Amino acid sequence: MDGLDNVPPFFLCPISLQVMEDPVTISTGVSYDRASIDRWLTLYEHHTCPVTNQHLTDLTLTPNATLLRLIQSWAACSTGCVAAAVAATKPGFDVSEILGDLGDPAARADGKAKALNTIRSLVLDDDGHAAHMEKAGVTSLVASLIARCEPSEALRNLVDPVVLIDEATSVLHLLKPSPETLREVSERRNGELIANLASLLQRGSHQARVHAALLLRSIYEVVGDNLKARIPVDLIEGVVEILKDQNADRATTMALLAIMIEVLPHGKNRLKAVQAGAVAVTVELLVEESVDRRKCEAMLYLLELMCGRAEGRAELVGHPAGVAAVVAKLLSLSSGVTARAVMVLGLVCRYCGGVMEEMLQVGGVAKLFMLVQVDGNRRSREMAKGILGNHIKAWSKSPCFPSHCLP
Repeated sequence: MDGLDNVPPFFLCPISLQVMEDPVTISTGVSYDRASIDRWLTLYEHHTCPVTNQHLTDLTLTPNATLLRLIQSWAACSTGCVAAAVAATKPGFDVSEILGDLGDPAARADGKAKALNTIRSLVLDDDGHAAHMEKAGVTSLVASLIARCEPSEALRNLVDPVVLIDEATSVLHLLKPSPETLREVSERRNGELIANLASLLQRGSHQARVHAALLLRSIYEVVGDNLKARIPVDLIEGVVEILKDQNADRATTMALLAIMIEVLPHGKNRLKAVQAGAVAVTVELLVEESVDRRKCEAMLYLLELMCGRAEGRAELVGHPAGVAAVVAKLLSLSSGVTARAVMVLGLVCRYCGGVMEEMLQVGGVAKLFMLVQVDGNRRSREMAKGILGNHIKAWSKSPCFPSHCLP
């Protein structure tokens, strides 16, 4: 076990991230090392709690004698490890100035921009600094900056608000928040952070859009279903717009697909996606992709979700390449891709009578016959048998029917 693991977390000052030598408690109930909180209150002239960001009307520092005795007892019982443990808790920098610039509502926007640059430099120098900053509350404050940055305030301070929010988004992605912190900051104020990140998908710089997509994917993996059902109005439009450009790298594309897969099962999001043109965009991406198994599985799953609604099925069948693109993935890259493709075809064949002839013309019926005869995913074979069983009479009357496929 390394030194850091040996130190009880409540022995660490939230500002210095070092073992406290003279713990004191302020009016919010949070304890700090006296030197660190005194510097925060006097040298930097802040009147907020660094951890909770609550305004302090009482600046009294009350000695925490109980905590001091616990620390002294721990030190006495762990003399062989204390030096290494204390050294391991020292991040090599003092976060108090960063906390001051980010946490003080009265701080100038150019000071916030400077703090963001400092954070970036520290994390790029040593990614271990990110964990120290998260414990000190820096990560939470960066998220709050994205969620609550006022453009008018930034302009008064001669800082482009777009640049400030773009930089904060980039830094938050660089900090790699833990799932617990990410969920906590995302659920504040009814998902204010999510709303601003969704807005960046359409209005941010290229780099900010990429980082916003990556952050939103991680956020929707950890937040509750209520936020997935109440998505920002421009979230799906932003995702579709980036996918439509087809200029995103693989990581960004996978993040965007993951966002859609997370939110579409909730509320009216499937209909919103269809209305935003997500079916057409997904079909076009599917046509272009021939080697990436995971991307194809994600795109087909997305189509499956949207085809759960009549509007989605109509869009797929109405697209010139819709059914053909799905059929082309049968028996192609993997059993997972085939399984997803069969699910989509099962939905359109069940509810869209006009697709029967097209299934014959694009080779879908022949591939279904092949699928039931090969060793593979049992569920896929059973689904293929079900589709054939439901429609074999109609298909067999067509001159395009692949009679050679019959056993």
